[in-house]
Amino acid sequence: MKYIILCLGLLFVASCGNEYVVEDNFDLEELPGYVAFDAPGNGIVLDEIVVLEDAGSTSLTIECPTGTLSDITVTYSVSGDAVQGVDYDIAGLTGNTGTVVISPNEAEFLDRDNVDLVVDLYTDDVVDGVKSLIITLESATNAEGSVAVGRGGTDLLKVAVISIGDVDCESNLAGTYDYVSSDFFCEGGPVNGS
Repeated sequence: MKYIILCLGLLFVASCGNEYVVEDNFDLEELPGYVAFDAPGNGIVLDEIVVLEDAGSTSLTIECPTGTLSDITVTYSVSGDAVQGVDYDIAGLTGNTGTVVISPNEAEFLDRDNVDLVVDLYTDDVVDGVKSLIITLESATNAEGSVAVGRGGTDLLKVAVISIGDVDCESNLAGTYDYVSSDFFCEGGPVNGS
């Protein structure tokens, strides 16, 4: 019993005194919202993504880590030597620009608001080596206005590079080839019945 009374007394003494006010000791400032490519972990660099042209597809995540209260429309551009419609396709891409929308994720508080940008890959049956696709985030807007692009509004995580590896093999036998069809005969006549 003495132990409980002693603990309660210490708790009362410890709780006496000045109240701690966060604003008196810290200058709290709301972080500005931004959109950027998501890098593994807390990385500030997105490594080159290496895929083969027969992989089917690959995707990049574009996030708004500070969250959003309204849809964010993100405009991006593509460049590189990979050819749209031949080597790859991205839904909604017109010419060299496209848009995706990041919607608020109200169901999951701890999950960052994001969207996956899916790149469909094509096998072209042509020996053409490794091709590159460069995707650059250009601008973003929501109901409140303009949203910064790149981590914290910088150039970090603003560009993604995809290297698309060739699966077509080059022949080691030089020259031009032709073929001749012939009927093979077995006992009793031609194999194909003619």
